[in-house]
Amino acid sequence: MEESNVEQKRVVNLVNFIRGCEPRKPMDLVMPVRKQMELGRFYGLPQTFLLQYDAMLREDMIALCDKSDRLLKFGVWMEMNRQLTEKLGIPWRGRPGFDWDWYVNPGFLPAYTPTQREAIIDEVFAAFAAHFGYYPQVAGSWLLDAHSMAYMSEQYHVKAFCICREQYAVDAYTLWGGYYSGGYYPSKNNMLCPASRAENTISTPVFRMLGIDPIYGYDEQINHAGFEQGCCTMEPVWSSGNNSDVLDWYFRQYFENPCVCFSHCTTGQENSFGWEKMKKGYVMQLEKLQKLQMAGSVRIEFLEETGIRFRKNFSHTPTSALCALQDWAGNGYKSIWFSSQFYRANLFFDRTNLFFRDIQKFDDRYQEAYLKEPNPNWDARYENLSVVDARLWSTESNSCRLKVADDAVNIMVEEKGETLAVDIVRGEHPTAQIVLTADRILIRGCSSIEYAIGAPDRPVKIGADGLKFVRNGFAYMVGINGIVLPTSTGCKIEPINNCISFCMN
Repeated sequence: MEESNVEQKRVVNLVNFIRGCEPRKPMDLVMPVRKQMELGRFYGLPQTFLLQYDAMLREDMIALCDKSDRLLKFGVWMEMNRQLTEKLGIPWRGRPGFDWDWYVNPGFLPAYTPTQREAIIDEVFAAFAAHFGYYPQVAGSWLLDAHSMAYMSEQYHVKAFCICREQYAVDAYTLWGGYYSGGYYPSKNNMLCPASRAENTISTPVFRMLGIDPIYGYDEQINHAGFEQGCCTMEPVWSSGNNSDVLDWYFRQYFENPCVCFSHCTTGQENSFGWEKMKKGYVMQLEKLQKLQMAGSVRIEFLEETGIRFRKNFSHTPTSALCALQDWAGNGYKSIWFSSQFYRANLFFDRTNLFFRDIQKFDDRYQEAYLKEPNPNWDARYENLSVVDARLWSTESNSCRLKVADDAVNIMVEEKGETLAVDIVRGEHPTAQIVLTADRILIRGCSSIEYAIGAPDRPVKIGADGLKFVRNGFAYMVGINGIVLPTSTGCKIEPINNCISFCMN
């Protein structure tokens, strides 16, 4: 953030959420919450606990929630359950025996009409206020929607939202193409898209959960060192979240490398995994985080505090970077994520090739699928406007990517104000440079770069002035300052005055 102290802009939130039932198998849901709270007190670390509606109906859950404890703050976890919908006269559509159902329909707000969403939010917030004496200041869910976010922000002045990290078709939840790491002000038209116009801005910031792996989180099917993968995040139940060496790597990438304006991650665990499965990783993470905080490397605070400070320091979505300059699996990869209010980009280095494996354009006029109508399906998809998508637009014979160099020896990364500069090193000295700014990608010193479309059915037209796309009937464009020459797989772009630029606003 704008404060000069390093720890002020490198922030961790410990966020745990509490479900009141687990229909899939018998589970002690109280013990994980009690143990998490005890550990937070032992290590002196603040924790945010988000309660699902059915948890607020359980006296044993509420009894754990000590409002006087200075290391605890509480909010709401916005997943649906039978008690909640039936209280409002809405028939419960869960599977037989499932009072809580992880399917998007009926488990999440987008499965309901906008009017029903508002009634659900009112009931959840009223139930919370009845126990705590105030309305919740933070709200989270794997999936929210723009209508619900705007309502909670305007009606209840919520200070922060948290949603799932970037993922494709995990547990039926796809969030693909969003602001990758940090915080952003969402669009009233699409909760996964940062707003760029004042009239489209929801004034409560959103933070992505669970500390995604900046190298392997993009495509979790890539084999890396034989790890049992689960999800490539800091989540304590997964291999990546309970291995000491990998955790140290995570913290170095998030807290020591260039981050431009803001570096943020959450960790924590829902109680429905059970204490035994999360214990090792949870204890290890809190011990390491305490040491990092004592060293002044990171600020650990309540999610509510992060939201308040974010609004104080940023009038609009800032630029942020997540740079993985070492590879915990030993493959020699480097991965640089850059996000702004206009786009996100992932520059990837595989020891010799340097290329963009992902670029997504943000246009706050582009509407999410469930903005005005309920989602009738068991799964859900949130997206933005792809320009490069090496995972979803690639085929066995043709990879979608924007190749910058195929003979780079190394790269060096430096933050310069609100921009990120990446030097391409051949021999002993930089010979070319990529500069990522809030609204442009600038490439200097390359004789040419190659854009491969990937799958041949991608809706892109290549013109002298840039790349034109259509997605779900929505037209968008990336302007190019360079000489664009069509090829059989896409196009080659040559510089003008030694520079190629992509206009992303």
